[in-house]
Amino acid sequence: MNDVRSVASGVRWRVLLPLAAAMLLLVIVFVSIFVIETRHRQAEDIARTAASVEVMFREQSAEGIKVMRSIMELVLGDRHLETALRARDRQRLLELSTPILNEIRARNRITHFYYILPDRTMLLRVQAPTKHGDRIDRFVLQEAQRTGKPFWGNEQGPLGSFTLRVAYPWISNGEVIGYLEMGIEFEDIMQSIKNFLDVQVFVAINKSFFDRAKWEEAQAKNVRPVPWDEFPAVVVLSRTTPEIPAPIAAYFGALKEQHGRRTFEIDWEQRVAQTIVVPFANLRGQELGELVVLRDITLRAAERRRGVIGVVLVSAMIGGGLMLFFHFLLGRVQRDVEERTARLKEAERVLTIEQVERQRAERDLALQQERNELLEARSRMVEELAAAKEAAEAALRDNEKITRELRETQSELLSAARQAGMAEIATNVLHNVGNVLNSVNISAGLVSSQVRASKVAGLALAVQMIDEHAADLGDFLTRDEKGKLLPNYLNKLAATLVAEQRSSIEELAQLTKKIDHIKDIVATQQSYAGASRMVESMQIRDLLEDALRLNAGSLERHDVSVVREFAEVPLVPLDRHRVMQILVNLISNAKQAMDAVADCSHRMTLGVDVVDDGDGEKLRIRVTDEGEGIPAENLTRIFSHGFTTRPDGHGFGLHSCVLAAQEMGGSLTALSDGPGQGATFTLLLPMKTAEIAG
Repeated sequence: MNDVRSVASGVRWRVLLPLAAAMLLLVIVFVSIFVIETRHRQAEDIARTAASVEVMFREQSAEGIKVMRSIMELVLGDRHLETALRARDRQRLLELSTPILNEIRARNRITHFYYILPDRTMLLRVQAPTKHGDRIDRFVLQEAQRTGKPFWGNEQGPLGSFTLRVAYPWISNGEVIGYLEMGIEFEDIMQSIKNFLDVQVFVAINKSFFDRAKWEEAQAKNVRPVPWDEFPAVVVLSRTTPEIPAPIAAYFGALKEQHGRRTFEIDWEQRVAQTIVVPFANLRGQELGELVVLRDITLRAAERRRGVIGVVLVSAMIGGGLMLFFHFLLGRVQRDVEERTARLKEAERVLTIEQVERQRAERDLALQQERNELLEARSRMVEELAAAKEAAEAALRDNEKITRELRETQSELLSAARQAGMAEIATNVLHNVGNVLNSVNISAGLVSSQVRASKVAGLALAVQMIDEHAADLGDFLTRDEKGKLLPNYLNKLAATLVAEQRSSIEELAQLTKKIDHIKDIVATQQSYAGASRMVESMQIRDLLEDALRLNAGSLERHDVSVVREFAEVPLVPLDRHRVMQILVNLISNAKQAMDAVADCSHRMTLGVDVVDDGDGEKLRIRVTDEGEGIPAENLTRIFSHGFTTRPDGHGFGLHSCVLAAQEMGGSLTALSDGPGQGATFTLLLPMKTAEIAG
């Protein structure tokens, strides 16, 4: 009983301490989620404010441009002003334009009004009539002169200030008699943004865009001049409040000539504000500085802090209440645990006895199941091996039948060609069929060798051993030294037989594919007698892989490695059988060329890409070997009918290939640096083969 109490004692604190840690973690997670959500909403609010500033800036600029264009179109229609401009009568223009400027300044905030001569010489500044005769090189005016159309945008003036300008060519009777230009101060646009969005706006421009002497000359005339040395790298050109908050002043003080979009919060004098920074550029796309917008969020920040404190307090109260509740609840649980632990001790003793009996019964049952599984596995294995043997024998019979049919077909083709007087066609057919027939014989030999070397005999011995011990199979498999090895032997034998079956199936598939190619070659050669051609869009790399597979047995037997240099080529309309005929011949010739050199690397390179030879885009296929090479005098002769350099050659393969290439509108050429230097055969085909061969 004392053991029971010692086990149950301390249950309350073993549960309460992890529970308290979990509650604390839950409170931290909840508060973190609350803070993250608050910051997410704040980020969305900042993004909306930034978007509003940009939209407001564009709308205010667009509205100002629209108003100025309307007024300027009215001015351009005034014949009195046109007459004065033609006469270059500065006094008359001033008398007529001063009332206009006063009215549009009061109503529309337009503060700039210019008359400019065709050579961009200033004729009259209505707002400053004493300044004239200087040449204007502003971008807005230059674009209006270049295009002969109105042009507008924000542009920096000679004294550094920015103005929203609109320039109009004054055209009369097809002649440009001058230019009319109006402008709104950038400061007025910033003031509109402030009033509309209830924000403070500062425009900081890099000092590299100002002439200090002109800047200080202009500021000397202002009521509130902006000192040049206020900040190291920038000048605060526009501000909607006289006082710059200390954190923003520090930000401007650290600002360099690199700018980007950013947002952050600042605190000063018990106030909190969102700061939104937007890069500011001129008409040429030059980054001039930054547009800095301050939005007062003091009340929101206070509400956010109160929310976090409230969440923490509520969570703490709930957690404390739950801890107190579980403290009393777990006291009762601890007493129940002591009583039930005693009962469990007795039940555990009884269960231990029952478990020993159950384990003994389970071992007997497992042994019986293992015996049954071995018998079932043996039956399945016998059936599978019988089926595999039957399939292999059927494959051998099919191969013999196919070989007989091929030889009969070969004889029939030769006879038909002679009867029709087509000796050259028959020779090409026999040559190409012969190339693939060698691979067919190799594949058939491999299947035959695999069947003869099959491990089926080992299975028969294993089955005989199992039959001999059928009466005591369980003891034989678990106690006898040979019997213990039998299951593992059967597993390995099954894997070996499955591998043999898979290899035979793969080789038979290759055999079928090679026979199909022989049929394709026969169909291809019929074109010499006027048969029609089938052109289809295909991926050339798939055709190259098929050609390699048709020669796979021969290449592997002669240790030929293949390097693929395949560029990305689109689908091309090709005569599949003609191209396959050429590829199989070239690959076979490359292999034979390397067989003649004993110490070469036996490496063949296949390349495909698209080139432009001056007559349009061509598909280029290259077959390169490192074999015996070709003498210079034979580079063209090798394509002649009957020419060969091999004792057992016929001189028909390359001749038929070059004929097939020409019929498809292409060409087949050879290149070699001489004997022992290898060779490269290049097949060029038009990318629109369908139109040529169709």
